[in-house]
Amino acid sequence: MSDERTQAIFKALNAVGQGDDGAIPLADAALNLAALDHPGLDLAPYRAHLRQMTDDARESFASVRHGMSELEAASRALAETVGVRHGYQGDSATFDDPQNADLIRVIDRRRGLPVSLGILYIDLAHRLEVPAQGLNTPGHFLMSIGEGENARVIDPFNGGVVLNMDELRPWSHLPNDDATKYGPVGRRDVLLRLLNNIHSRALASKDTVRSHTIAERMVLIAPRRADLWLELAKACESTGKMNAAIRAAGNCTNLAGRESPLGREAAFMMQSLKLRVN
Repeated sequence: MSDERTQAIFKALNAVGQGDDGAIPLADAALNLAALDHPGLDLAPYRAHLRQMTDDARESFASVRHGMSELEAASRALAETVGVRHGYQGDSATFDDPQNADLIRVIDRRRGLPVSLGILYIDLAHRLEVPAQGLNTPGHFLMSIGEGENARVIDPFNGGVVLNMDELRPWSHLPNDDATKYGPVGRRDVLLRLLNNIHSRALASKDTVRSHTIAERMVLIAPRRADLWLELAKACESTGKMNAAIRAAGNCTNLAGRESPLGREAAFMMQSLKLRVN
């Protein structure tokens, strides 16, 4: 990947980190994150594919709206476009394959995780000007379209099916759950959830270099999250980058405040690292 191309990608991702959550171009940001692992790959065909899906979704939306509510029609159009016309499926057979969290490879393979497929669904809904957002469901990413009592919960991993309350309960961790208690989460948090899938697998396999790389990307798109700076400090320490670890711990302390538990942990870590460096 040329320095100019890399700089352009980092500039776009930095804009994500500094910008408003509602302005994040979700699928394009996920493509840029994936592009960092594909030096020299031209993203133009992938962006063209997203535009084609948008055109197809609009066509489907227009054709099914007669006799349906807007949300019913939107749900149908999303499922038909992503799952049927373009053949995307949840990858149950090789769920832990890292390709499932890489949007470039998700598009290539038409297979992905719940969150990576969810990014396509949410992005398409936004392009149709239908409100959509991720939900903070534990263990399995779900999304909603619409707002308030009329919102519908969709499972991107299983063909975009609309779930009723009984079907939601397998992901419930609160008594008497309803959809509103699952979220919502912003676009930045959806990207972080995607990255966290990669990060957790890197930690599990003790790949310290990869976990450090992903921790850097997480603070790039969410620079105001103190917990992510602490995670980066730990990743820097594990790869022997002590000065970088001190800086990351300092950022955590500044964001969290020295009196908070997180701030105290980061301050203690910073002092310990300084003693080791000196």
